[in-house]
Amino acid sequence: MVTDRFGYRTSGYEDYTDMNHTLPPTFEMTNYSYCDLEDFRTHYQKHIHGYLSLTVCIFGSLANIFNICVLRTKHMRSPTNYILTGLAIADLLVMLEYIPFTIHRNLPPNPLYYSHFSYSWAIYYKFHASFTLILHFIACCLTILLAIWRYVFVSRLQASKICSDETTTVICIMLTYLACSLVCCPMIPFLKIITYEQRCDRTGIIIENKDSYKYNSSEFYNYTIYLLSPNDPLKLSVWVYSVLLKLVPCALLTVLSYKIISALIETRRRRLKLLGCNMEAMEKNTKSHTIQLYKENQSDRTTKMLLAVLILFLVTEFPQGILGQISALKGDVFLKECYNSLGEIMDILALINSSINFILYCTMSRQFRVTFEEMFRIKAITNWFYMKRTSNRNLQEEHAVETKTSLV
Repeated sequence: MVTDRFGYRTSGYEDYTDMNHTLPPTFEMTNYSYCDLEDFRTHYQKHIHGYLSLTVCIFGSLANIFNICVLRTKHMRSPTNYILTGLAIADLLVMLEYIPFTIHRNLPPNPLYYSHFSYSWAIYYKFHASFTLILHFIACCLTILLAIWRYVFVSRLQASKICSDETTTVICIMLTYLACSLVCCPMIPFLKIITYEQRCDRTGIIIENKDSYKYNSSEFYNYTIYLLSPNDPLKLSVWVYSVLLKLVPCALLTVLSYKIISALIETRRRRLKLLGCNMEAMEKNTKSHTIQLYKENQSDRTTKMLLAVLILFLVTEFPQGILGQISALKGDVFLKECYNSLGEIMDILALINSSINFILYCTMSRQFRVTFEEMFRIKAITNWFYMKRTSNRNLQEEHAVETKTSLV
C-alpha cells in the first residue's frame, strides 16, 4: 500500500531496517527494470534527509504557530483566514509528529541495537503512517475549499453570501476534518505488524549482511524485532492513494486555479473598461475612487497570494500522484525501484510546502506582515539589537581611543 508522503513505501510501506541492509538477501535487488536509484537513495537518506527534514520540521512548526497566532487576531478574522488557520493546524500537527519519526528512522544510533525495533515503535510507525495520511488528505481538501471560496468571491457568484459567512466556513472546516478522517480510516488495516528474527551479536547489536563474515556462526544470536508489512494483496490501497487522495484533488485544484485566473483577467478587463467610460465622473469624486481602487488592489493581492499557495501545493502533489498511479499500473517492481527511491525527496518537498506558507504570507500580504510585526514586537526587538550593537561598537571605539592615549 502506498501511504501518505510520510508513510512506508515497500509495497506501500518502506521497511525502516532496509537502510541498514538487515533484511534477508532475498529482499535485496541487483537487477533494475525501471530505475537504478538505490545508491542515490541510500546516500541521501543516510547523510542528508534526517538533518534536513528535522531542520525543516522545526522551522515549519514555528512558522505554522506564527500563522495561527496572526490569523486568529480580531482584525484578521475572515472566512478565507479561517480556512488558512485550519490548514496551518493540519501542517503543524504533521510537523510535530514527524520530528520523533525522522529522529528514530533517519538518525538512528550507532551501533544499532535490536531494541531499536521494538513493538512500541512499530505501533508508533503504524500510527505515524495513518496519522499523516489523514492530515495530508485534510490539507488537500482544505486547499480545495480555499480555492472554491476564492473563486466564488472573485466571480461574484450568488453563493458569495454563503462563502462570506464565518459560521458556515467554520462548519465546513470541521466537516472536512471529520469526513477526511472517515475516508482514510478504511486504509488503516492495510498495514500490519510482523515479527522477524534478526541476527545480532551477544550484546544485541544488529549484524549487517555485509559484516557477517567477521563473525563465527556460534557468535550469532537471533532476537525478535517488529516490522511493518503491507496487508493488501489486491493492491486496492495503491489505487485509492494515487487516484482519490492525489490525482483527484490535484485535478480539482488545477481546474479551480484556471477558473480563478480567468476570473481575475475578466475582472481587470471590466475594470479598465469601466474606468475608461467613467473617467469624468471619477475625477469629481477622487476620494471615493481612490478608496475603491485600494480595496480592489488589496483583493487582487490576496487572490494572487492564495494562487501561489495553490500552485505550490500542485507542484509537490502532482508528481506523487503520477508516480503512485504508475506504480499501480506497473506493480511492485516500479514501486520498489522508482517510487521508493524518490520517497525521501517527495517527503522533503512536501515538508517544505507545509512550512513555506508563512514566508508567502509575509512577502505577499502587507496586513499579515504588519500584524505579525505588531504582535511579536519585531521592530522593538530589532531596534534593541541595533542599539546594543551600536553601544558595543561605541564602547570599543572609546576603549581604543583610551588605549591609544595611554600609549602616547
